[in-house]
Amino acid sequence: MKRVLSVLASAAVVLSMAGCASSEGSSSQAESAASGTGTETSSEAAASLAEQPGESSKAEPAESESEPEMLIQKPKQVINETPASYESFGIDPAAKQDFIEKHLNEKGLPVFNITTKDSEYILSRDEYTSCVVDLFNCDEKYQLSDVSAGIKVRGNSSAYYGKPSQVKKNSVPYRIKFDEKRNVLGLNNGAECKSWVLHKCDWDVIRNDISLRFGREIIGDDTFCSNGQLCLVYVNDKYQDVYLLCEQCQVNPNRVDITEPEEGSTDLNIGYYLEIDNYAADELYGNYFTLDYGGYEVEDVRGTKRAFVPAEYSIKSDVYTKQQVDFISKYMKNLFDIVYLACEKGEYKTFDENYDLTDADFKSAQETVEAVMDIRSVVDLYLLYEIVHDYDCGEGSFYMCIDLSEGSKHPKLEFTSPWDFNWAFNDSPSRYWAAAFTEKSFVKKNGDRTNPWFVVLGKQEWFQKLASEKWTALNEAGAISGVMEFEKKLLEDYTDDLNSTNEYAVDSAYTLLEWIEKRLNWMDKTFKA
Repeated sequence: MKRVLSVLASAAVVLSMAGCASSEGSSSQAESAASGTGTETSSEAAASLAEQPGESSKAEPAESESEPEMLIQKPKQVINETPASYESFGIDPAAKQDFIEKHLNEKGLPVFNITTKDSEYILSRDEYTSCVVDLFNCDEKYQLSDVSAGIKVRGNSSAYYGKPSQVKKNSVPYRIKFDEKRNVLGLNNGAECKSWVLHKCDWDVIRNDISLRFGREIIGDDTFCSNGQLCLVYVNDKYQDVYLLCEQCQVNPNRVDITEPEEGSTDLNIGYYLEIDNYAADELYGNYFTLDYGGYEVEDVRGTKRAFVPAEYSIKSDVYTKQQVDFISKYMKNLFDIVYLACEKGEYKTFDENYDLTDADFKSAQETVEAVMDIRSVVDLYLLYEIVHDYDCGEGSFYMCIDLSEGSKHPKLEFTSPWDFNWAFNDSPSRYWAAAFTEKSFVKKNGDRTNPWFVVLGKQEWFQKLASEKWTALNEAGAISGVMEFEKKLLEDYTDDLNSTNEYAVDSAYTLLEWIEKRLNWMDKTFKA
């Protein structure tokens, strides 16, 4: 029965998209969600049906003021009609207390214990499993006991693409959604939200923690960067691994604070939260468009000349009509053209009242770009991704937002929400990476993951000057060195916990720090004010 319903849902989505001349993955999503696909069955059905003719992977701008074409919305899941609890799960609270006392360690990391009814496996990336959350081995004011929530698997390759057999026998990332808004471990200055992420750590345990910590120091309070805390995670009293508790990348007043449209709104001048997302087409209820970057051929900061390849952009904020998808697709295409023409051709354009291109009176590329982009955010994210050398920065988990509503806090395109550094800290520490084309040897195996925004802007003298000024200010404030010292102390203080599933984890972390030290030396030489 589940398979029949899944196929019917897939058919409805595809038929709706074909009628709208929309993209393969365009429909909608009920909430701001992280990257991830639906169930295996749904994905297969959608892929099969999407082979029908007459469909396009790119949304084309609407040609007339016709009636809005409404998108199919993802059904909203009610996780707990009544709060989950030890009592409702038939669990003896004394047994849970015994577990907590057994695992208390005043010198250890905070500990989560996630409990499901009858020890049900957490297998779905699409639907939440009802659970009870305990958090202990931390300051008393942060402790949680018998708290009702839902939990699901999140991620793609890190979650074995949702294959139940692999999820059952391996540790995977999770997304927790509490029934009520709450803060966890004091993160983000005590901000209360429902959704949180347990990000499974890699072999060197600190790569995501240190990357986000660099991000917070570079970005400050100017844009959203997830806060985090390393912890130990148990599921149904069984130890899983070392995880990084962090914030969900989502539209939220405490996170990405853009205007959310009312349900069913057809307004185009709303907030849009976007992710460059190579899994965009896999999301059954996802909305996306393809940006081809004009197919422009440019030379990067290292002298390599190549044409840009297209990328899919998922819309992670709520949209309700095909026209909204078409609108933001057109907006982003034209915005990239503004940047490219100004920087590469010396032609200065801007938006007219319909967001089409028109000649501008600007006198420089910098003035032109700064009229449409929050250049501070671009510089900040560029410096971060140049430090970490993340191969994914042009293909996945790279976020940006624009809010075109009246009184918006983000009226220009802003780079935001750095995330997922599992593919970072590789190769030479002594050359440009973020502002350069992906190496051809890598492209042959994994595709071209170049970030065209950074390639076009990264070689501009005025942009390099802004980056150098910011880097110098960070060094003078001791921000970058402070991150390194913090991570070293973390490794010293929690060696036993961090080595709990891999006896070489801390040694691997020190090896990572050695690479970063060399990288920072290169950054200091390259970005001198």
